[in-house]
Amino acid sequence: MKRLALIAATTFVLLSGIAGGVYFFSRSGVFSKLPALAGKQRHMSVASSDAADPSADKGRKLRRLVENLADIQDKIIYGDRNALSDQGRLLSEISNALRQFTKGDWSDYANVRAAFVYVLSGGDYAVLNPLIESGVLSEADDQLAQGIMQFAQGRASDAKKSLSEIDPRSLDASLVGPFALARSTFYIDHDNAKAIALLDDARLASPHTAIEEAAARREIAILVGIGDKTRAMMLMADYLRRFGKSVYSWKLFRDFAVAVSKREDLDSGKIVDDLVATTMTADAKARTSLFLCLAGEGLRRGRIALAKAAASEVLALKPESAEDIHKAMLYEAAADAPTSRAEEALQTLQQITGDRLSDEDMEIHEVASEIASAVSGKTPTATRSQISVVPTGGKLASDPLKSPRVAGVIESADTALKKADLIVSGDEK
Repeated sequence: MKRLALIAATTFVLLSGIAGGVYFFSRSGVFSKLPALAGKQRHMSVASSDAADPSADKGRKLRRLVENLADIQDKIIYGDRNALSDQGRLLSEISNALRQFTKGDWSDYANVRAAFVYVLSGGDYAVLNPLIESGVLSEADDQLAQGIMQFAQGRASDAKKSLSEIDPRSLDASLVGPFALARSTFYIDHDNAKAIALLDDARLASPHTAIEEAAARREIAILVGIGDKTRAMMLMADYLRRFGKSVYSWKLFRDFAVAVSKREDLDSGKIVDDLVATTMTADAKARTSLFLCLAGEGLRRGRIALAKAAASEVLALKPESAEDIHKAMLYEAAADAPTSRAEEALQTLQQITGDRLSDEDMEIHEVASEIASAVSGKTPTATRSQISVVPTGGKLASDPLKSPRVAGVIESADTALKKADLIVSGDEK
């Protein structure tokens, strides 16, 4: 019995010591550090192995540069204009890095994928030649490489043949967005349903990136063109709120204005009211730019109600830029020129001088002044813009209204003049 008691006591002491040790080491964090240390050792071992492998080092550098390029392009679509110069530098740096690649370097598919992304991001397509000639690509990847290079070269017909059967979602995740965006260009204006489906793929695969911004820009104009106003307005409101400061936003505003002004069913102020209501939190400068585009394009196509509503909204926003204010005043007065407010419009037009107006705006000024004068029966006094219009060839026109560019604006104003006749005679319904 004493022996059993002694064994039991000894066991108790040993177990207590073990438990105490566990408690002490767990409190001191030693156990918690063991996995990290082991991981660090593994990482160091791999790093040492990579350091001895020049191919792995070149691959790491390439992938880092491509990631940096994506970051720079994302900065651009959030309004960082300085990033444009960084983008050019990075594109050149990646091209130089890829030109150092040998056949063995392409055995790592991560390098192949990075090269594809680089070219689809605006990079030098010539870097794909050594890859294609190396013979390391599978048949499917060789076709993809050929198609991407043809696309970057501007050979749209050949690229479409090479890439039309490739489903973007069958590719590596990093390629889905840029590939779908590139492939969508084959179908715009030819198969808009297909283009929209691919642009949706691009947006969903690459949210909050330059890929999504570019896809949204293209898709909005297409949606307006096919009459899907509801979806177009939803995407436009979202674009203004998130990408309104993008360096490329002016392209969307221009394309959107052209698409809207081409549709007679959108020739009213309602589309402006809808945009005002859904973009209250968007950047004020972006909203100003959009509404100025709508007003200017509306005038050029005789969409008076649209132009009036858009110009009035700009003035309501009280832009800081004097140039924007003068543009809005011009567009609002031009929209009023063929109406019962013609005399007031003429007075406003005479207050606006040509030194703050572009050539196109000065032409609008000329035409609007003529229309306002005809409707109101008042003779306009000479304005600075009338003296400043210089037609093609650089010589002053004896009759500014005979300028080829002015003639195009006058043609667009015919509808407005006919409406003015109805207003003056009191027959408008």
